[in-house]
Amino acid sequence: MDPNPIISRITIYPIKSLDGVSLETAEIVKGGCLQHDREYAIMDEDYNFINGKANPLVNGLRTSFDLSRETVSFRHENDKQWQSFHLQKERKGIDSYLSHFFGLTAMLHLNKEGRFLDIPDTSGMTVLSTASLETVASWYNGMDLEDTRKRFRATIELAGVPPFWEDHLFLEDGTAIEFRLGDCTLYGMQPRARCIVPTRHSLTGEVTHAFPKTFALRRKESLPPWSTLEEYGHSYYLSADCHIPASETGKWIRVGDPLKIIGRRHLP
Repeated sequence: MDPNPIISRITIYPIKSLDGVSLETAEIVKGGCLQHDREYAIMDEDYNFINGKANPLVNGLRTSFDLSRETVSFRHENDKQWQSFHLQKERKGIDSYLSHFFGLTAMLHLNKEGRFLDIPDTSGMTVLSTASLETVASWYNGMDLEDTRKRFRATIELAGVPPFWEDHLFLEDGTAIEFRLGDCTLYGMQPRARCIVPTRHSLTGEVTHAFPKTFALRRKESLPPWSTLEEYGHSYYLSADCHIPASETGKWIRVGDPLKIIGRRHLP
């Protein structure tokens, strides 16, 4: 059966590095990102990100959002009681809670134009298939699909394709792949290089032994023959970084939208 890529899941992460929110529809907004995705970030007093790369305590902080009411609720993974705040009106309370949780001065900052994304100019969204997540989960003892999904934190998940099909969305450096998601035009730019974040259990922060080494070895063994991943020098990559041009602002993507590749585009 031929691949039939469709969006099966949309996930945004309103506070950088914290829990995601699954959506049925998402609007593309100014800045080339999905509305509310990485809209907030936690920073220390020197304006450094407090994120999963720098602070493993992040893994133990649970969040729940009501985006329509602009509220967030926090709790420690081992607690049952939530503490809720209005994202705009109770910022001092949020900062106090976060400072106590992390044991240092922590402040929540807002940016509505996507600048808290890891690579804001070339990756307004990341695309990954469910089949890829299932395959990666099978490489490690005790990793299930949901934990793997939370480790890699893609915004768009695809069904209807085999593992690593998303490698179709990039070629060699300097070339983009134009594609459509529903009515939206996007550009696949490059594979996403991975950091320390996926090595840790998404809820406990426990480190999976030799995670990058195992991943790179198995990824290379599983590489589709048409993939250009080897052009990038190593195999510790998963998902495709995708640029959303300004022309798409105000358009929507939806679960069930098909993905159609248009062709390669050389970058200036």
